[in-house]
Amino acid sequence: MFRKTLFFFLTSLLFLNSIFCFGESKYDFQNDSITDSKLNELKINVQHVISQHQNLKVGIALLNEEGNVWLEVLGNSDQEIAEKDTENTMFRIASLSKMFVALSILKLQEEGKLTLEDEVKIIVPEVKFENQWEEEHPVRIIHLLEHTTGWDEIHLVEMVHNQHPPISLKDALEFHPHSRTSRWVPGTRMAYCNSGYAVAAYIVEKVTGLKYEDYVRESIFKPLMMNHSTFFNDQIYQKWGAEIFNWEMKEIAFKNELFRPSSALNTSIADISQILRLLLNRGIVDSLQFLKSESIDQMEIPYNSPGSNIGLELGYGLGNQTSIYNNFTYHGHSGAMDGGLSELGYLPEEKIGHVILMNANNGAAMQEISTLIQNFETADLPLRPDKKEKYQGEIHIEGGYYLAINPRNQDRFYQDLIFNIEKVEVFEDNLTMTWILPSSKSTYYPVSPTEYTYGNSGKIGLVQNSDPLEGKVLYTERFVFKPISGFRVFGQISILVIWVVLMILEAFIAVLSMILFLRNRAKYANLLKISILPTCTSLTIFLMFFIPRMNIEGADLLFSTPSYLSICVLLCSILFVVGSLTSAIVIILSKRLPHSKLITWPIIALTFFHMLVTIFLISQKVIPMITWS
Repeated sequence: MFRKTLFFFLTSLLFLNSIFCFGESKYDFQNDSITDSKLNELKINVQHVISQHQNLKVGIALLNEEGNVWLEVLGNSDQEIAEKDTENTMFRIASLSKMFVALSILKLQEEGKLTLEDEVKIIVPEVKFENQWEEEHPVRIIHLLEHTTGWDEIHLVEMVHNQHPPISLKDALEFHPHSRTSRWVPGTRMAYCNSGYAVAAYIVEKVTGLKYEDYVRESIFKPLMMNHSTFFNDQIYQKWGAEIFNWEMKEIAFKNELFRPSSALNTSIADISQILRLLLNRGIVDSLQFLKSESIDQMEIPYNSPGSNIGLELGYGLGNQTSIYNNFTYHGHSGAMDGGLSELGYLPEEKIGHVILMNANNGAAMQEISTLIQNFETADLPLRPDKKEKYQGEIHIEGGYYLAINPRNQDRFYQDLIFNIEKVEVFEDNLTMTWILPSSKSTYYPVSPTEYTYGNSGKIGLVQNSDPLEGKVLYTERFVFKPISGFRVFGQISILVIWVVLMILEAFIAVLSMILFLRNRAKYANLLKISILPTCTSLTIFLMFFIPRMNIEGADLLFSTPSYLSICVLLCSILFVVGSLTSAIVIILSKRLPHSKLITWPIIALTFFHMLVTIFLISQKVIPMITWS
């Protein structure tokens, strides 16, 4: 798995004296293994985390198959908890909203109104997308839910549409369809994509004749008694919604989402705990059989890729993803946005799980709280015995370097080409994957020539199979890796390092040239001429990448349209190309170069490297950098 396995990110818990314990388990997990003192210690530790962040509110639900172990909304110790801050306080749950799209599709499948294998083009021909393999490999509903359409993540213009009033789902899908182009054969690689869930929700509308939000309210909220849940900034949210904050803990206004089904649900900890209860009890809440157990099973494991077809057990299912913590396999989903973080995680066989909701995009607090809760949940659980026998025969997977080829954002793939690379080492009884820069290793154990379990989880987390475009590849929980040569890996890193060093060195030479020129113009005019252009060219590439990362008020809006900021970035990208070419021409046409090689060769080398980088960035469609496209 790349770097480390995913953990979920989220928040919260506090004081509360109550007497609960976990139900009896078939894995010798005793009722008294979690005592009141352990639960109170957890609450104290969670409250300590919250107390370090002013205005932070966190809703926490801790459940087992018998019911609530802990359900509470906590606040910073320096602030009074308002009267409305109860288990009905509403939080923005961001991408955890996707789970409701998956539940809706599965419910309609059980009712015989659609199947996961249905072709999207046939059901909703009015939805625009491009798939050059559509005739033999059409985009299906399953691909929308497992993020295997091959579509790019939504573009910036779609992300900032939250500044506008809510529009219909149909209008949202017609707004900017250019991101929905399959970059590989659908069903072969996973890449997280918000627009896929919007299309799936539109299919719900088409099949049922109801607005998606109305269908969810009637078919999910009402049966599950979720009375404090809405996709809009409506009266119920205005009454019960917590104040929301960004990553700096600055209060922000409510922003709408273009694709509401993917990320716009507002709900309370009491309401969302009903979904956790549904998952823990395999489709049943109280006496209501909401979904069949088979449908819940189908949510939890991906099955529509070449990796999952030959045994991969970890990854993204239907609005439900896996992560490994303390060698236990968690299922669930998380969400992040300005104004909220969320995490729903559970252990289906141990019948325990949690939800954390937060009123701010405070990732540090979320991770601390999530770690505390998962430690609490797994501390006294015995590891599940590994039923898979270790394999000791010939191994088909080869060691070497592997490049991830399923980028979420295609416009950032140029970064992956250099940095999203893993080193694979194959040993007699295991295989390790390590990021090319210093980091911890992920260890896998063979159960067949091409299948490996991840760590001590007992779950198959790495397999080898063929990609229709790239041939032999490795599939892990999140990434698809193709083998590349070590010469390429070290070659491109060396080029990057040398390029940066030369830019720094050439900047000193340019300053020195200017000083010498001011002293003796006739003697140093040519030196200044050939040294100043490469330095100015370096400045343009620096500004091209630095400006988008500046913390400018309203930057997203400015970059999503032709503005002084976005046009400046575009001009910098063009000037980098012009500067690289002009520098090369000036050096070639120069009749007299400085006699000192210590000065001449760095200038010539930097010009050459600028040309290499120019060719690379143009080939990756980074230049011209048009941020509003």
